[in-house]
Amino acid sequence: MGDRTFGYSAQVRPFLWVFIVVTPLEILLVELIVPWFWLRAVLLAFGVLSALLLGWQLWMLHKFKHSVDDRYLWLRYAREFEYRIPLAAIESVTQGTTSRTLHRTRSVVDGTLVLEISNSTNVSLRLNDPQEIDLGRRGAHDVTKIEFWTDDPDGMVRALRK
Repeated sequence: MGDRTFGYSAQVRPFLWVFIVVTPLEILLVELIVPWFWLRAVLLAFGVLSALLLGWQLWMLHKFKHSVDDRYLWLRYAREFEYRIPLAAIESVTQGTTSRTLHRTRSVVDGTLVLEISNSTNVSLRLNDPQEIDLGRRGAHDVTKIEFWTDDPDGMVRALRK
C-alpha cells in the first residue's frame, strides 16, 4: 500500500495566516501610538515572538500529518500527540461529520477517542479490540471507537479499506 499522508489543518490554517499577516501591522501601530521606548521594545519583542510561534504552528501542522502505511494508521496533531493504530485492529471505517464542543484536540468520551479540529470530526473507526490511549495527565483509557478530522475523508476511507 505504501505510505499515504492526510492533512487535517485546512480549517485552521486561514486563521493562522490572518494572524501572521496582522501581527506586523499591529507592531507598526504600536510603534506609532506608544510614546515610551521601553514599552515599545517589550511589545515589539512580544509581537515578533507571536509571529514566530504562529509560523512554527503552521509548519508543525504541515509536517506532522495523519498517515497510513502497510501496518498502521498514525493519527497526529502537530507534535502534541501521535497515536499508532494497527490496521488489523480496525473493524470498520465510516465517513460522516459530527460536531462536538469538547474544546480539546483530544478527548475520550464513552470509550471513543475524539480528535477534533474546530469542534468537528469526519471519519469514524470501530475497533475489533479495545486499544489503550494515553492522554497524558488525563490518564490512559481503553477505546473501542475513534473519531477524527482529515481534510480528505474520502481518501482516508479508501486507504483504510484496502
